Amino acid sequence: MKVKLYSLIVFLKSFSTGLLVPVLSLLLIDKGASLSNISIIMGIYSLTVVVLELPTGILADVIGRKKIFCLSLIVALLGYSVILIGQGMIFLCIGIIFYGCSRALSSGSFDALFIDSYIETFGKDKLHKITVRLSVLDSLGLSLGALTGGLLPKFSLNLIVDIGIFDLNLIVEILLIIIVLLLSVIFISENYKSEIRRHISLKDHMKDSSLIVLKNKTIKCIFISAFATGFFLLTIETYWQPHFTSLLPDNSMYWLLGIISFLCFASSILGSVISEKIIEKYNFDLKKSYLILRTVLVSSLIFVALQLNAYSFIVFYSLVYLFLGMSNVPENVILNSEIPSEIRASVLSVNSLILQLGGLTGSFINSIIINFISIPVLWMIAAGVIFITILIISKYFIFIRHREIQRDHD
Repeated sequence: MKVKLYSLIVFLKSFSTGLLVPVLSLLLIDKGASLSNISIIMGIYSLTVVVLELPTGILADVIGRKKIFCLSLIVALLGYSVILIGQGMIFLCIGIIFYGCSRALSSGSFDALFIDSYIETFGKDKLHKITVRLSVLDSLGLSLGALTGGLLPKFSLNLIVDIGIFDLNLIVEILLIIIVLLLSVIFISENYKSEIRRHISLKDHMKDSSLIVLKNKTIKCIFISAFATGFFLLTIETYWQPHFTSLLPDNSMYWLLGIISFLCFASSILGSVISEKIIEKYNFDLKKSYLILRTVLVSSLIFVALQLNAYSFIVFYSLVYLFLGMSNVPENVILNSEIPSEIRASVLSVNSLILQLGGLTGSFINSIIINFISIPVLWMIAAGVIFITILIISKYFIFIRHREIQRDHD
């Protein structure tokens, strides 16, 4: 019953986030931002997340994950309300800062709660199942939320005349966040170990967490991989629309942009499900499977860069997200199996922070080199970044495996 309730919370939270995906830039413009200001606003959002990601993850472990998650929902309500009732750059910046704070607060807190609860009920050997469940629920919520978010402005324009064209998206989002907050306050509980851990000081918690991460080469490998993922996702998601539209014969086919977005979410879900079935049935070595899937991901990204036809681009672009979804499952299983329960939220926040830093690094580098090379070449470079990390990680994994064999032999 608890798993179903937590699953509902994940889905509703992702669904509410998806409501703004297809209209966010248009909403900001409608609220007074110019085209040049949109990048500034989103930069403020990214900077807020990066600055607060780690501290909020540590607080979730020390103060309590339920408290931090509920706080993230309250802060999100403040952010959406400011954007809803405000007009102009100042209100938008204040609202987006609240939104960034909410994103940082929620990134590791609820996932850690859900994962620990699942392990406590079903055991650590079923960790891949909760990893897939989280991935599928998140992608499903985002995709359905995005589809709904694209329809709400039309409904608002035709039937509701007293509000802005995109205000209904914000209103529905606020209502969903209130529902999630009520469910969380009433039904979420933390286990006994989490309560005991809370008596440790913040300084001791940071010291213990740092020592565990620094001594664990597997966790460091996943962090390296997360940085490359952030770099590659920023690179492909920033430039796929202008590149794809350049492959179209005319503007009448722009409706395919929405289809591609939906296919990416669907491919990610399918990849997660396929990966779970493979792990469940064949019991492959997770680290080897992860390296193989990351290599296939590199190949699919290269094939995307080589496409000169719009329809073949759609196929290979969808495959990128299929293999990304497949590789995310062993990655998350490997990471969570190495993390002690008492520092899970902290380490997951660090992983999210490194993902964001990879994206920011990609944004900075791409903004310079895009003036000298084409978008497909840029994607080739992103593929190269992932491949380099595969070589580094494989070396570490071989070392770790050799040490484990030697320890068993002794």
